[in-house]
Amino acid sequence: MKHDILLIGTYHKTGTVWLQRVFMDAAQRMGHSFIENQREVAKGELRSGFYQDHHCRFSKDLLAADYVGFRMIRDPRDVVISGAHYHMKSDEAWLHEPLGALSGQSYAQAINAQPDMQSRYIFEAQQVANATTRDMIADVSRLPGMITVRYEDWIADETMQYFGAVMQQLGLTDEECSHAKEAFHRWSLFGRGNKVDAHARSGATAQWRSIFTRAVGEAFLAVHGDALVTLGYEDNHDWVLHLPENIND
Repeated sequence: MKHDILLIGTYHKTGTVWLQRVFMDAAQRMGHSFIENQREVAKGELRSGFYQDHHCRFSKDLLAADYVGFRMIRDPRDVVISGAHYHMKSDEAWLHEPLGALSGQSYAQAINAQPDMQSRYIFEAQQVANATTRDMIADVSRLPGMITVRYEDWIADETMQYFGAVMQQLGLTDEECSHAKEAFHRWSLFGRGNKVDAHARSGATAQWRSIFTRAVGEAFLAVHGDALVTLGYEDNHDWVLHLPENIND
């Protein structure tokens, strides 16, 4: 690598586990270290290698080092869908802690208490997914040195055109790019016969088109405002007008 450190940033439900597998594999093939969620690493202890953070919260020392990196964003509407289904069933500890903001209910209890899936999507859009979207937008200026890539471009990148171009832009050698592509193919949906593993409900893009009702779309807009336009997923708010009034869960 031309730089000592490669930063890999993701957000909740934007391909975190997928990229973890890809770059852990790639690092091993290249003989580099892979360090996960090292938010507070003493500057003197930094070593060359790949650093992934699940919330793009890299330490100041990492950001002051000789680094290159990228962050993966995802359509916030699909983040809502993925998050709602995950938070209903996951055993992650934070989901089961009582929260004052939810009148003592845990997040899992609160989302499961909603009367139907459309209501759960609205709840998710107002809660964790809202925070995720805000982070994706804020990091445009907070992390100006990071390349922004889209989940939607990479998840279907069977020719590895987008992936390979970013790896070259990050300064990987030709040999390292080859190793990275081998790992990317191995852990991507198309490399696994389009089989989604137990961690992920679906790897599909634009799920919202067949899942959101008009009410969910309007509730999403009320909270997220111009987020889709800011992130480049829409030119305006007209997408809501094409959503159906009702969908059978």
